[in-house]
Amino acid sequence: MINNSFTSKSLLILLWNANGLKNHRNELLITLQEKRIDIVLISETHFTNTSYVNFPGYHAYRANHPDNSAHAGAAIYIRASLAYTPLPNFHTNHIQSCVVSLFLNNIPITIAAAYCPPKHRISPDQFTEFQSTLNNNYIVGGDLNAKHIQWGCRASNPRGNSLLQTAYRSNITILAPPNFTYWPTSRHKMPDILDIFVAKIPNSLHTQTQNLLDPCSDHSPVLLSVDCQPPDKLNSSMLSQYRTDWEKFGHILSEKTDLKLCLKTASNIDDAVNLLTNNIQSAVWESAIQTPPRKTEFNLPIHIRTLISLKRRARAIWQHSRYPSDKCHYNALTLKLKRLLANHRSEAYANYASSLSHNDGSLWKASRNLLRIHNPPPTLRNDDGTWAISDQDKSNIFMKHLENTFQPHYNILSPSKIQEVESFLNSPLQMSPPPRAFSPGEVYFNIKKLPGKKSPGFDLITAEVIRNLPKKSILFLTQIYNAMLRLSYFPILWKYSTIILILKPKKPPDSPTSYRPISLLPILSKLFEKLLLKRILPIVDTANILSNSQFGFRNSHSTIHQVHRLVDKISYALEEKLYCTGAFLDVSQAFDRVWHAGLLYKLKILLPSHYYLILKSYLEDRLFSVRVGSTFSVPTLINAGVPQGAVTAPLLFNIYISDQPYSLHTLVGDFADDKAILASSSDPHLASSYVQDHLNLLQAWYKEWGVKMNESKSIHCTFTLRQGVCQTLLLNNQPLPTAQCV
Repeated sequence: MINNSFTSKSLLILLWNANGLKNHRNELLITLQEKRIDIVLISETHFTNTSYVNFPGYHAYRANHPDNSAHAGAAIYIRASLAYTPLPNFHTNHIQSCVVSLFLNNIPITIAAAYCPPKHRISPDQFTEFQSTLNNNYIVGGDLNAKHIQWGCRASNPRGNSLLQTAYRSNITILAPPNFTYWPTSRHKMPDILDIFVAKIPNSLHTQTQNLLDPCSDHSPVLLSVDCQPPDKLNSSMLSQYRTDWEKFGHILSEKTDLKLCLKTASNIDDAVNLLTNNIQSAVWESAIQTPPRKTEFNLPIHIRTLISLKRRARAIWQHSRYPSDKCHYNALTLKLKRLLANHRSEAYANYASSLSHNDGSLWKASRNLLRIHNPPPTLRNDDGTWAISDQDKSNIFMKHLENTFQPHYNILSPSKIQEVESFLNSPLQMSPPPRAFSPGEVYFNIKKLPGKKSPGFDLITAEVIRNLPKKSILFLTQIYNAMLRLSYFPILWKYSTIILILKPKKPPDSPTSYRPISLLPILSKLFEKLLLKRILPIVDTANILSNSQFGFRNSHSTIHQVHRLVDKISYALEEKLYCTGAFLDVSQAFDRVWHAGLLYKLKILLPSHYYLILKSYLEDRLFSVRVGSTFSVPTLINAGVPQGAVTAPLLFNIYISDQPYSLHTLVGDFADDKAILASSSDPHLASSYVQDHLNLLQAWYKEWGVKMNESKSIHCTFTLRQGVCQTLLLNNQPLPTAQCV
């Protein structure tokens, strides 16, 4: 029985040697749901790299045996709603451990599941080595196969002596349960305590250990209660957790909206944007329909609960008597319970699957949940090599990395080019007629076409909220947009982006370069960009400045179309017995390091003055903050790049690279920042010279406009049926790596 006065809001950690977790999944699931377990520490998982067990509502981390065979191993299952950080595993032949870190009473505590196979001899130094991988405060739980009379065992063994020496030396505490945890099948072995906790925590954190009866293997589980409430994740990506009364929302917002505000200066626009944002947020909060949270109660059929009680009684009898007949009776009940639980789970899943329908969207929602990939919290190191535990530390590490990324390649740009561009940008603008104003109907039409599932920016205003704006607010929004056009000013609040980071596949999680930044912008900013884009695109199309070889971010163009062009060129060369050689180029951080001055130089030549000035204001003084969990880094200036996630960013990038040099002897295929150059000839040296001449032209252009090539990721590939060899291609005096396929 759990002491509710101690554990009603405390952290509950279950420790269990499963002796093969796959065979006991359903039994453990019942315990998790009945006991409200927060963290499960499993020893002897018997997992390999291709086997696993998951539980709904929990995130899993495992440390398999280094030989990848189905024995030993450890795992942690932690409640998905908790705020935590996974840390690197420690897995050797003598210790396998997986680790997470969380804050208890604002103190970082490391929680580790460990297993130590009995056949290895472990010295105090090896225990100390494992301990050094943990932080200052930790709780390690597992079957360490370390016995000592100091913590209630029948006898001591050498590993127990080593652990006790480490405990005295490092001032750590052994938390053992009051009763035995190991119940050997053989009558020649005696029950004992093998599953223990090793803790080094502040004295203010009180703990209590107790034995549990379920689930069961040859070990019984141990429950550790820590008298502090575990921290939950804060949901910072939603404006309201409740349903919204949209009729009330529109009425409240109409009352708050004043159409007579002055919009004659840049500060007036900033104040109006701030007022509109605050009014929308407060209207959503005031119109929220608060409903009690839905509680999903776990309930087993009465015949299964009866069988669980009978099995517990049979186990207690066998543990007391140790008679083979009692063991056989207990085994029979255990096997029967396993079968009943498996059948019950199968029937429940079949009933759930049959209830899904494509009419109400439940089928789509279920399939999406099955295919959703869990992105674990980032695991990063500080500059001094220590692990970043708090979300604030992680966000600052990412911020410093991105701050260095959002810089132009000044080491490539020539001073003369910089001076030429700055001189042109400081020259007077040509006169142009005033821009055509936006109408409320045009704004309303584009609001209805906003995608509904996009993540919001820092203001948490979503497309659903914007679609329910009253007419008065749409009029006010239109006034702001027209004032922005008239004054050629983009408000500072709409230039602030929140960046979240996603781990790239097969990349080391401890490096910030392994994460892909995703920029979240305010939806009202993106709505204005949509309207502005419809004014600019006809000018760009009329000027016909975009390259015909560019198939990225353009209507009626796709990767398939571009691939068809390249394949057709290669196929023709193979049919005619020619040499078709090609360079496939990779640009280093193409979008993030676009030189702003160079982009404005090209925009000033192309666009009327009012559109150039609004885009100039749009690019200048942009800020970003990195969000990790519910924590944000300090706002930081963006000095280069087209704004990621912005509506106008693809067009701006295409304009920036639109004047790349071409050659009459090559076929060029562009898709965004990827470029392929192909040339064919009956002479392999001539085919290579065509491509090399084009690369020389591009090399000069890249240097002139601050674009850095990644020579190591670019490749040279030749397609031919003949025996000749094309010459090696050079880019920036470095040979391109050759490949047999692309």
